[in-house]
Amino acid sequence: MTAILYYLSILLGALGGLMLPTALVALSAGDTELAEGFLLTSGLTGFLSGGVYFALRGQEREMLNQQTFLLCVLAWLGLPVAGAFPFVLTGQMEWVDAFFEAASGISTTGATILQTLESVPKAIIFWRAILQWFGGFLTLLSFLLILAPSGVGVIRDTYSKFMEQSLGDEIGWTFNVLRQVGSAYGLVTLTLVVLLVVAGIPPFDSTCIAFSTISTGGFLPVDGAIGEHYNNRMAEFIIAMGMIAGASSIVWHRMAVRNKLRFLVEHRESYILFILMFGAGLVYSITLFQLAGGASVLAPGAALRQGFFAAISLISTTGFELRHADVTVFPGLLVISLAMMGATSFSTAGGLKIYRMFALFMQLVSEVSRLFHPNKIRKGWIGHAKPTIQFMNGVWTSLLLSIILIAIVSGVVATNTGYLEGGLIATISSFANIGPLYSTSWAQAADWPRYYEMTPLVKYALAGTMLIGRMEIVVLLGALNFKFWYR
Repeated sequence: MTAILYYLSILLGALGGLMLPTALVALSAGDTELAEGFLLTSGLTGFLSGGVYFALRGQEREMLNQQTFLLCVLAWLGLPVAGAFPFVLTGQMEWVDAFFEAASGISTTGATILQTLESVPKAIIFWRAILQWFGGFLTLLSFLLILAPSGVGVIRDTYSKFMEQSLGDEIGWTFNVLRQVGSAYGLVTLTLVVLLVVAGIPPFDSTCIAFSTISTGGFLPVDGAIGEHYNNRMAEFIIAMGMIAGASSIVWHRMAVRNKLRFLVEHRESYILFILMFGAGLVYSITLFQLAGGASVLAPGAALRQGFFAAISLISTTGFELRHADVTVFPGLLVISLAMMGATSFSTAGGLKIYRMFALFMQLVSEVSRLFHPNKIRKGWIGHAKPTIQFMNGVWTSLLLSIILIAIVSGVVATNTGYLEGGLIATISSFANIGPLYSTSWAQAADWPRYYEMTPLVKYALAGTMLIGRMEIVVLLGALNFKFWYR
């Protein structure tokens, strides 16, 4: 437990440090009382995390893989609690709403409890955005330091090879990953901010949008769709590229920068992501053009922009739209299937991940082929790695547990809201970390309750689903099996 508390204190201290720039935003807006609230929360957080950090600094910090599961769960459950305090202490929200908003931010879901942002202080808008940004960074660390070494959702041997080539394996591995990934993540974020400002978006909005884009979150600093509010084609292109960067593997990015062509070719998951985005974008564009009734209503170029933006936003689990209801022109089953699939491993996006879906598809192809050619030996592989029986068992276990969780939570939501389809969409949106998907035109057409209209039980259920979807359900069960991780 010593090592777990040590690393939790670092994460808590980092979250407290992010409250300082938020306090500066409040001061710049002339909201002294709000700034004092953030400074007070930051001070309390810093005092608590600093005390634990210095008390445990010289002690043994090595952890077994099983114990890292507990660290992962405590981090994903504890940080939203800390992130909710500023909302409460500043008098902006009640506790259940504050926890929902913080959980949505940390998990990069983007489901908001706020009815409108017109009267919301800038500091609160900034805090929501920075929670998403921090959650995206925490997601990358979870994959690199916990999930991949434990073989959860990826083939351990393959990604160990990628990670050793890209990040090194010298002493101080954890802090080396933290330094290199943090610097790259910050640099990409800063680049997005600068490009958006150059494109004509106000600096404050550019910063918040960049935080949400690179983390594939869904919070915006304004009400409405991006295209309807800004109407800036250059900014739309930059945001689309940012969503692709957030949804694709950081390992693939590293190999591209280092010109490691062999690794780039082997990493098929990223290419599947690009193919899915291109194919869905093309179909979206054709569908939007046909629904518009002709070029006089929607020009082909505009249809292409809206279609590809909608596809990228959906598959990356971001949830942005250029025009309201663009995403829902596809049949509901197809939309939620793409959302559930998510993006790639080692990315900031949610969902079950393309890697698992591709592994299941390859197993299906192998089994069907076995029916026609029983004696033929067929290789099952992803890149040049062969999925083991243990890996496939983990994939099927994760899929089954995810279905069970979605069924239970959907039942809870539907019972309390009175809408079965709405409960299913809300639960899948939360589990796949694409909260805006529930709030689009479906909710208006069917008169589903908004997030802020839901009961406390439903809010807690959906917030928990967001966090479980982010931390991986298999990891949660591993952490709860105390005999498993304590030995």
